Amino acid sequence: MNYFAEDFIDEIKERSDIVQIISEYVDLHRAGTNFKARCPFHGEKTPSFIVSPSKQMYKCFGCGEGGDVIKFVMKMENVEFKEALEMLAKKAGIEIVREIDPEMSEKINQRKRYEHINVEAARYFFRLLWNGQNKAQAYLSKRGLDPKTIKIFGLGYSGDAWDNLTKHLLGLGYSKEDLLNAGLATEKKSGDGIRDRFVNRIMFPIFDHTGNVIGFGGRVLDESLPKYLNSPETITFSKSKNLYAINFAKKNIASREKPLIIVEGYMDVIALYQYGVQNVVAPLGTALTMDQAGLVKRFTDKAVIAFDSDRAGIAATLRGIDILSSKGIDVKVLDLSGSKDPDEYIRKNGADSFQRALEAAVSSVQFKIDEIKREHNINTDEGNINFCKEVSKILKDLDSPVEAEYYIKKISNETGISVSALGKQVYGKYFSTRQFNVVPAEKVKSSIKLDAIKDGLDIAEKKLLWMAVKKESLKPVIMAKLEGEDFQNGLNRDIFEKIKIAAALDEHEVEALSFDGEGPVDEQELESLISRVKKNSLKKQSERLKEIQKHLQLQLDSGYCEEKEKELLKIGMQILGIENELRKY
Repeated sequence: MNYFAEDFIDEIKERSDIVQIISEYVDLHRAGTNFKARCPFHGEKTPSFIVSPSKQMYKCFGCGEGGDVIKFVMKMENVEFKEALEMLAKKAGIEIVREIDPEMSEKINQRKRYEHINVEAARYFFRLLWNGQNKAQAYLSKRGLDPKTIKIFGLGYSGDAWDNLTKHLLGLGYSKEDLLNAGLATEKKSGDGIRDRFVNRIMFPIFDHTGNVIGFGGRVLDESLPKYLNSPETITFSKSKNLYAINFAKKNIASREKPLIIVEGYMDVIALYQYGVQNVVAPLGTALTMDQAGLVKRFTDKAVIAFDSDRAGIAATLRGIDILSSKGIDVKVLDLSGSKDPDEYIRKNGADSFQRALEAAVSSVQFKIDEIKREHNINTDEGNINFCKEVSKILKDLDSPVEAEYYIKKISNETGISVSALGKQVYGKYFSTRQFNVVPAEKVKSSIKLDAIKDGLDIAEKKLLWMAVKKESLKPVIMAKLEGEDFQNGLNRDIFEKIKIAAALDEHEVEALSFDGEGPVDEQELESLISRVKKNSLKKQSERLKEIQKHLQLQLDSGYCEEKEKELLKIGMQILGIENELRKY
């Protein structure tokens, strides 16, 4: 956490004019009392990025990004709150003032000490690698790595003695406890002293996104196990929260529009880098985690997964898709047919071929569909039906109706199953192919905004409203279990409020209900529809509160404030209440 005096943060904001700071990154043009530009956070042709001098805030009405001058610098420079403050302080000529309690001060000092130990260890391993001919050099040469690449990544060799590094670091004045806490040594089984953690291994220093050495990975040079060994969890290193080579990759993403390529291993990263593909990272010996996905999101909105092509790699890809997608990252998958991993592919086919494969990467949805197709023979009736049922489960979770329509039509063409049947499998029996038609402009009144494409949730909302109108006995049940705010479609929300007070619906509102709602009243479906609408509403409420919670936490990170602490606790309790409510559905 970052501790800064509130007065210091306020002074930074007061002396950092947001228009001046943002104009250093984008071309601003006056628009009335504000300034306008093309958004630097997403590609757009028409400017929708607004900067308000009076409010000292920015907002993009295209992608939704917004905040103050500190948030802008954090986003543009891909840095943390602390670093953004330091950059702005330097520009404004303000001396940096921190408030750190003794306990936090001790942790910071410990972290710095262990980072220094890691640097000394990395230097030692690097020197040992180049100290005459050895099997580590031979191995790296066999893998096709040139000296320049080896130096860039700081690769090294641990040596085959059990106390090489230990003796070296103790000789520099570090204690046994330092070596143990830094994860560079372990207790001897006899309990008498310590020994090196890494023996007879190629050493891969692991850097955080700012370039600090936080830990190591080591690969054996013989057949012993484990093949790869990472540093243990320490004050500087957490393998689930970091990505190998993120410090290099972030420099090679020109904008958030360029993807991070995620591969499985260290050698995949290094081989691609040597061939000029330098926006590449790897998890640290674990399956991709939510924290790592968050780190990806920090630098880009796009990712390409290029895991190994074996069954384990495919399973990891499927898990990775879900984790990255949950963070709002657009995910594609690289097809490396004919090669076991990216390292082998680029050595066999070259950089140009890899670039073409990258351009041809398939969407995450298409990858999932292709994997399901491999499990079913769609040339048989049973296989075709089961394939369509499995694919429908994927399409049901898509947020974009346009994307869903695209794949429904594509699957229909491939299988011969009608769009109507597939749509009902995805959205329910009240699906109509008219959902995929644009409402003629002349029929849309200026006071009424009908969606051109209706998704499954919209159908559920309209069906409930239709039930409340057509069957009076169902109205009290619907009114008791739902509120106007539960309806995501604005028109549906207005209709609900009118039904609630028994107000008459106008002809356009009646037409809106009959758009998808025709059919018999099915009372048994009532609870299912209510559950779907309520569940979605609760999820939306939770997401909004979590966003507020995140911004509050950022403010608290800059300094303790009792009022904000209470507000954060209150929001946390509200989120907990919503999550408890969600379990009922």
